[in-house]
Amino acid sequence: MSTQNKTPSQTSKNNILAKLKEQVGGADYTKLSKEFAYQYPALSKAEQKKQFISLLEANHAEVIMLEPQEIPTMIRKVLTTRGITRLLGGKASPLENYLLELTNNNSAENTISIQYYDFNLSDPANKDRLFNESPVSITSAHSAIAATGTIVLWPTTEEPRSLSLVPPVHIVVVEEKTLYQDFDSLIKAQQWQNKMPTNIILASGPSKTADIQQTLAYGAHGPKELIVLLVP
Repeated sequence: MSTQNKTPSQTSKNNILAKLKEQVGGADYTKLSKEFAYQYPALSKAEQKKQFISLLEANHAEVIMLEPQEIPTMIRKVLTTRGITRLLGGKASPLENYLLELTNNNSAENTISIQYYDFNLSDPANKDRLFNESPVSITSAHSAIAATGTIVLWPTTEEPRSLSLVPPVHIVVVEEKTLYQDFDSLIKAQQWQNKMPTNIILASGPSKTADIQQTLAYGAHGPKELIVLLVP
C-alpha cells in the first residue's frame, strides 16, 4: 500500500510505531535486572486456614465451620433464614447424600425441595427454570488456595459451571484437606498439566463489579452471596 492510499489513522499508527522502534533500538537488554518468582511466606496448616477464612470474609463471603454431619442442618438454616424453600444441586454429586438427608428430614412446617440439575438449556422453559426459579445452588469444591482466599471449582457433568454461576446464592462445601498454600503449590501437587478440564472457576467471593466511579455492586454477573461450609 502506498503512502498516498493510507488512511490518516494508519499513517498516525505507523508514525507512533516508528518513534517507539527508534527509542528502543539501542537498548541493551543484558543490563536489565533479573526477575525472581514471588515466594509466598511458608505457613502452617492452621495459619493457612486462618488466612483463607480471613480473605474470603474480607471479600464479603460468609464462612461457616462445621462437621460433615451438620451440613444438612446448616443448609436448611441458610435457606430458612432467607425464606427460600428450593435448592438446586447436582445429581450423583459428592453432596447427594447430604441432599437426601435434607429432604428426609422435611416437616409440614419446614419443607425444602431439591431440584437436581438436568437442564437442556436449548429449551427456553429450562432457561427460565435456571435463571428465574433457582434462588440457591450448592456445589462441592475441588480445592482451595490460602494465599488468595480462593475456592477452586472443577465443573463436571454432575456439577456444571452454571450451577455455581447463575443462582443468586451459592453454597459451596470445602474440605480443609484440599487447602493449599498457593496456586503454584496446588497445580504442582495435583499435576494439572496432565488432567486439565475445559473450564475451571476460581471464586474468591460473591460476584462484583464497579462502575467508572468505583462503586461496587454485587451479583451483577453471578451470585450475590457466597456461603462457604468449611469442613475438616
